[in-house]
This record gives sequence, C-alpha cells and structure tokens, in this order.
Amino acid sequence: MSLTKKRLAVVAAGAVALAVCAWLFANAEARRSTFCSTCHYMQPYVEEWKASAHKNVECIKCHPAQSTAMFAQFVKYITHTYNPRPRAFVSDKACLGCHKGIAKSKAVKFMAVSFPHQPHLTADRRGIRLRCASCHGSSQRAGHVTVDENVCFLCHFKGEGPAETVAGCGACHGAPAGMARHGEFIFDMKAYADAGVACGRCHIEVHEGNGAVSQEKCYSCHVSRVDRITDTKLVHDRHVEQREIRCMECHDPIRHGNIKALSVLDVSCESCHSNLHFGPKEMYLGVGAKGAPDTPSRMFAAQINCIGCHTKVVTQGGAAFLGQGNKTADPRACAACHDARYIPMVDRWKSEGKALVAEASRLARLGSSLAAESRGSADARKIARDLDFNARFLEQGHPVHNIEYAIKVVQASEKMAAKLSVLAGRKAPSPLEPAFARDAFSFCAESCHSFIPKSDPHNFQGVDFPHDFHALQVGLSCDTCHEKGKHKVLALNNPGDCASCHHDSAKADCLRCHQRQAEFYYGKIPASIGITTPPNVMAQAVGCADCHYPTNADAMKDIGGACEACHSGTGKKQYEDWTAQLKAGLDRVHLQADEVRAGLASLRRHQVDASALEKRFAEIQRRIGFIEQAKGIHNVPAALKEFSRAQQELGALLLKMGDLTDNKAP
Repeated sequence: MSLTKKRLAVVAAGAVALAVCAWLFANAEARRSTFCSTCHYMQPYVEEWKASAHKNVECIKCHPAQSTAMFAQFVKYITHTYNPRPRAFVSDKACLGCHKGIAKSKAVKFMAVSFPHQPHLTADRRGIRLRCASCHGSSQRAGHVTVDENVCFLCHFKGEGPAETVAGCGACHGAPAGMARHGEFIFDMKAYADAGVACGRCHIEVHEGNGAVSQEKCYSCHVSRVDRITDTKLVHDRHVEQREIRCMECHDPIRHGNIKALSVLDVSCESCHSNLHFGPKEMYLGVGAKGAPDTPSRMFAAQINCIGCHTKVVTQGGAAFLGQGNKTADPRACAACHDARYIPMVDRWKSEGKALVAEASRLARLGSSLAAESRGSADARKIARDLDFNARFLEQGHPVHNIEYAIKVVQASEKMAAKLSVLAGRKAPSPLEPAFARDAFSFCAESCHSFIPKSDPHNFQGVDFPHDFHALQVGLSCDTCHEKGKHKVLALNNPGDCASCHHDSAKADCLRCHQRQAEFYYGKIPASIGITTPPNVMAQAVGCADCHYPTNADAMKDIGGACEACHSGTGKKQYEDWTAQLKAGLDRVHLQADEVRAGLASLRRHQVDASALEKRFAEIQRRIGFIEQAKGIHNVPAALKEFSRAQQELGALLLKMGDLTDNKAP
C-alpha cells in the first residue's frame, strides 16, 4: 500500500473514530436533563420540572428516544435548525415503569374528589381510550405532569345539560352531607338527598362553556384540512391515539362550579308586602322545627314554587290549566300536573293538618303544666318552650304545605313531652290522638298512597313485585321492606333479601316473581318487546331449582357448580365463558348506546328533528333492557344474537346522526 493510501486510511479511520466519539458524546450529553435547559425555549418547562414531584427523575425516563433521534436533536441544536415549538410525548409504558399497578390501586385524592384510576384506564370513556398523559399532560397552568382540572371538566360536562354530568354528581362529590345555608334558610343536605331531591333541582347550572373546537385551533397546526372537523372519531384517532395531542390544546375550557342555584321560593308578593310567609316557607322546605329531622316537601323536590298551587285554575275540555297567581290555593292545580285523582288528597291533608295543629297545641299545654310541676328545672322549661314553639310553628306554617314534615314535628313533640313527664315524675302522655301520625309509616296510605296511582306489579330490579298482594292480602307493613322514616328508601336492597320468605321451601313458585327470566328461558317473550327466539335447549329437562338452590342463603351463588353436577369437567368452565361473553357483549352495546345518547342530545341542542331516531333508539333500549332484566345466561345464543343486532342498529343510528349533523353544518 502506498504512503498516500496509508495516510488516507488513517485520516478516514480518525474521522470515523471522531464521528463515533462525537456521536457517543452527543448521545450521552443529550440524555442529561441539564441539556434540555440549554435551549432558551425549554427553560419554562425545565423550571416547572424542577418544581414538580418528578424533579429527581431524569427527563429521558419519561420522554424516551432512540439514540439516532438524540443525535439528531444535538445536531439540530448546534446548527440552529431546531423547532422552537417542541412536542414531548409520554407513553403509558414510560409511566407504568415506575407506577406499576396504578390502574388497580386505591382511589387517590384530587382536589376534593376521590379519583379511581381503574375505570378511567381500563375501558373507553365516551368512545375515547384514555392514556396517562390524557390527564397528566399539562405543563402550563397546572404544572409539570400535574392534572389540569379542565381536562376533567371537559370529559364530564361536554354535551351535557346545564345541571347534568356524564357520571352523576355523586361519582366525584360523594353523597351530600352536612348543613348548608342558602337564601336565609339552613338545610340538612343529607336529609334532602335521602328524600330524593336530585342535585340539579337546586344547583340548576353547574358548568358553563361547551368545550367546542374552533377551526382557528386547527389552523395553528394545519394550513387547511378542516373539512373533517365534525368527524369526531377520525379527529380523535389521528390526534389523540396517534399523535397524543392533549385535550386542552384543541378544546375550549369548561368552567365547573355552583354557577347558578335555585332561588329559595322567590315569589313576587314580598316586593310589596312584608315577609308574612316565612312560616309556610319553612314548612314547605321542611326546616326550622324543634327536634324534627329536616324533611323537604315532595313538591319542593319537583321545584314547584308557591304559585304552582296558589293559582287560578282554568278548565278546558275537561283538562285543568294553571292561570295567574292567586291568594288561595286551588286543589285543581294538582290535576294540571298529575290527574284528577290527586285533587281530594289536598282536602285530606287540610283535615289532617288541623288535627296535627290541635295535637301540637295539646302537647304544648301539657308541657307548660309539667314544667310548672318540675320545681324550676331549666331542662323542663326549655322543653316546654320547644313544645310551644312547635305548636306555633305548625299553626303559622300550615301543615298542608308539607304534611310529612308536620307529622314528624308532632312526633318530635310527643318525644319531648315524654321526656318532660319523666322530669316531672308523671306517667308518659297518652299516644298521639291522630292515629295516622303514630309511627313512621302509618300515614303513608291514608295521606298519599290511597290517592296516588302506582304500577302494580312494580319492577324491582328485574323482579315483578305486587304491592297490593303484600300489603292487603299478606298484611305486611311498609317498614317490612322500606327503611323507617325515609321516603322510598328500601331496607331490602335487592331481591335476594326477600329469600327469607320466598325461598323457605324447595317448592317455591319461581315464576311468580321471575316472570321475565321464564319468558326468555322458554322463548315466550311478549310481542311488544320485539324479540323472537326459540326456548333454551335445556328448557324441557332443566327447571329453575336444578340450577338455583332456593333454600340456600344465596340462590345465585355457585351456579357454575350446578352446571358441573351434570356436565362434569366442562360445566363450570362453560358457564364462566358464557358469563364473560355476555358481559363483553353488553359492555359493547352500552358504549355504543352512550355515543348515540350523546349524539341525540347534540342534535336536540342544534334543533335538528331526530324524533324518528329517538324512537328507534328507544326500541333498541327496550330489547336490551328486557335481556338485562331477564338475565342473558337463561338463553345465551338469543342474548348474544340480540347484542349483535343492537350493535348493528346502533351503528346505523350513529351514521344517520352523522349525516344529519353534516347537513346542519353551514
């Protein structure tokens, strides 16, 4: 080899060695967190990182990159060809490398909310697969890798009514509890929740803003390409799934809070007159008496204010219509919202109210007499004052405004009078004179349910429950099933709690309560449901008690074991496979149904006539609801066939809604 060639080889080898050294140096240097801060536009991000909980974690741990990419970044930096608008992606794999098992971990506290990771990371939410960075992607307002609450509000409130949210208020805020002050009144929030007053009845606006995506946001990245902006699935697939774009980079924020609350019985009378109606208002709200639990009127729960009843009623063609406000309440106003059977109920309340006022006055007089005999006891004098207060409270508030609360006030007075009798050394007072007020349920039928029409049998979690049979023929009292003192709240929370009566014998009549399951099992479904299916292949040979052992403490337990008794080695596995298939199929249907429901709500907001689609959706829901109540395991092929049919029909509805949206768009 000539000297020249040797020199060229040495130079080439030196150049390669230098390049390798430079590459290794650049790769190592670019992987250091201190390198990130050398670019001026990275300074804000680095400062946020230093102040975050991840300050001891190297950037490359969360933002991994190939060596070639790191070298390219280094070259771009030294040649000043870098992009001053960086995008940093964090994969779930990078997060889960340190936070293993986070999806199954206990709920964490975020703001005042108990947040569970599992339901957010293990299934699509509103048709979108969430990633760790979907929530922990903020690097501006909230801080580095800190959750921006605006992301939560966007998911939970977008497309919902002003008082509505996707998962319900309780999913984040829990059950209401504690005392709250509003409009000069103090409320026991738990008592209102137990009485069935929904959050939206009082908090009539809890968010503002619509979370929309304007075309201007698209133009910040694209020169054009905004023609598909209404195709939400495509947009999310391209931007969220493929590019991991953060939600708030495109969506306008939604503000969440107590934006607007219901005015507490705000009537126009007091703009001219003195406040003469504080007593009736307190009675209606179910607050203020001594010793009685807060109990809002059922009408308050329905947001009916004073003029809903104090109104002139106009009757046309046999139907009642509300007119102008009036000093005197007209029982016919009930018929304007309900029907004529409710009208005599008001007269019943009035007569009962008079009896309650008289009884409270009797107890107040008794209290005054007993206090005089108690030799100056401070406790006795206080009880006597409270008894007198309750008597005047009922007289001024008029029990007709809230008959249930008025009864509880008299019951509280009775307890106070009994305590006062002990202090005075006298025997307990006689039982309450109005028989309908003697216990928590004695007034139910006499005051309300003899007038209010009710479905019979009642659908109780898929079981037909006949009220009249249990109450009139068997003679059960209301508190056999209902929790004492709480309207509509059940002491028996599921059909299994009925087993002590109904499953006391292996000869229990299953079809009396489980009619839907029998219809599905034997293929005898009412034509109105819209499902036609042959019976289960086992229907001729296998009865209910062959799979469910009625005398067991839990007749639903170990059904797979019953299968194994006949199909040794395969029965339990087959049952588990069927159960998994049914759950997966039903979950898919519910996800599609959620999309359809959101789409229909959007069409209504845009005043698009979607009545035909809503009718078809209701028919699908009726079929799926029947299978849920009948339990798909009773006829697995039929259930899976219906789930597949429902998916196809829901998909067609989504396509049709997309066409309507496109036609509506300008």
